[in-house]
Amino acid sequence: MKKNNSVVSSSSYLLSSSSSSSSSSSSLSLAPGGGLSDLILLQIFNDIQNNQDIVCLLMTCKSYYKVFMKKYANVITFKGIDTQSNPLQRSTIAGGFMKPFKEIYNTSLAIIRNNKNYHLTHPPPQTWITLSDTSVEAIELLQTVEDQSKLKTVILNDYTGDIKDVLLPSVTTLKIEANTTGPGFPSPEEWGSSLTSLTTISTIGVLVVTQFPATLTELNVDHRHVNSFTHILTNLVDLKHLTIHTLLEDYLSASTIRFPKPNTSLTSLDLRVPLDPLTMTQSWFPPNLQLLKIDFPVFGTASKPPPKVTKLFMDRVGRIPPDFFPPGLIELKMKFESGVSLDPWTLPHGLEILNLSDFECSMSPEYIPDTVLDLSMNIVNPDKAHFPSRLLKFSTSTNHDSPFAYPPTLRELVYNRGSNPPSFIYLPTSLEIFSCQITNSKGTLVFTLPPTMVINNDDSSPEENPLHFVLPHRVKKLTISREGNTDTEFSIRIDPIINCSNVEHLLIRNFGPSLDIHIRRLENGAVMLNSGDTFFGGIYRQRRMENISIGNRSALDLRSIYLNFKTKGNHYNVYPSNTPIKINK
Repeated sequence: MKKNNSVVSSSSYLLSSSSSSSSSSSSLSLAPGGGLSDLILLQIFNDIQNNQDIVCLLMTCKSYYKVFMKKYANVITFKGIDTQSNPLQRSTIAGGFMKPFKEIYNTSLAIIRNNKNYHLTHPPPQTWITLSDTSVEAIELLQTVEDQSKLKTVILNDYTGDIKDVLLPSVTTLKIEANTTGPGFPSPEEWGSSLTSLTTISTIGVLVVTQFPATLTELNVDHRHVNSFTHILTNLVDLKHLTIHTLLEDYLSASTIRFPKPNTSLTSLDLRVPLDPLTMTQSWFPPNLQLLKIDFPVFGTASKPPPKVTKLFMDRVGRIPPDFFPPGLIELKMKFESGVSLDPWTLPHGLEILNLSDFECSMSPEYIPDTVLDLSMNIVNPDKAHFPSRLLKFSTSTNHDSPFAYPPTLRELVYNRGSNPPSFIYLPTSLEIFSCQITNSKGTLVFTLPPTMVINNDDSSPEENPLHFVLPHRVKKLTISREGNTDTEFSIRIDPIINCSNVEHLLIRNFGPSLDIHIRRLENGAVMLNSGDTFFGGIYRQRRMENISIGNRSALDLRSIYLNFKTKGNHYNVYPSNTPIKINK
């Protein structure tokens, strides 16, 4: 079944294929190997999008179902059931999760071709393992791995043994988490020659590493509670990505981090370290950096981002001096200190992604370059805003008044709720994706979309955007996030989404788990709601309000539909209803 078609299309496809085959032989049937060729079967399976579709397919013909079960029972099964029993997850959707049938079928087909007995005897090899406690216990666990040569990643969680005892020759990635105690590190010659990625996370102080392995291309170091540290990385001549984080507040000299010699291989640097700006020089930075994450005060007055940086992320930003940014900068994210303003013409022409993280600024060319395609900021002049001419995505929580002079290129709008939200949000007809926060009316558990008004910014015809639509006609994907306590039961009114928009994909977030719903509108007001990888879903037949004559029927005559999230233990039971959940008094 192709995506967005009704279930009938599967059975129609199946029956039409079989009828053409049966005309050539009276002995042919719908069963595999009968009226349907292997080519047709593969085409059907290739079109299947989720597990609900295969159930619909098998229900189209009893004989097909029986022979299918008999022939493929040992080959194709619904695997990957996960009841989400993780105790750390406070709330989940009641039910299990399944892998897409297409993935299962492709895997099974590959095994069939190499296995005449049609049995799944060779599961995928284990590629990672988590080890704890002592070397003895860790080695015993390693011995349970069928093919140790396929292990690529080892995670050491409060492991107290020597790393060399569990560092197999095949391992390329090592992650060390030390919360109560740390492991014994290898000597330089004991690291081996295959390790390329190393991560250390410590809450017990600095982990003593005599020397990092020279083969590393990626190093991530996170010191949670330390007084000082020094990292000598001079031997890591192939290092490309370096991350060093700490909660330390006192200044450290820039010399505490000694880069490789030569340091030309480093292209990514992520520093959350309070380096003393008085010790910083321009020559301290590796010259070929392309991505830099850093606190703005570290630059001081004697340095700025290296000239080849194309992605720059800065926290604690103060007043930015002239000619600070490199000429080839493409992506910029900044978090400003309180009370800091942005001077005109500070940002470089050529920027494509700009995230000012809740910063309020005038929307005009002297502040926002016209080259920006993806923009996140709040606007101080929404009624006079002059957006970049090729803007594709805009994220904002602008208060009081909603901007409206959007360019016809805008495809995605994210409007988060601020402290004084606008009375309604203008939505341009060029939109394809919309994300917003939903709130409940006072004294109720019912969450609804914020008030919206569709505006024509691309010369769309009135027929494409009916007056009763709450979203532009091109919006097929809608993401909503609820506000407030995420542990309580609640209801979301969804009939405006079903009957007053063309939304096909609804993503609901921020209530513990998330729910991804696909909407298929059927005949006579029926609607299919299903989540492709879960057991959630079904057909809901809408009912009209009473005293509505046949001649005057419209989409607005249908009764309200609420998606109710009823708590049961640590789970939500989700179901549609004409009545919402009410507060128990």
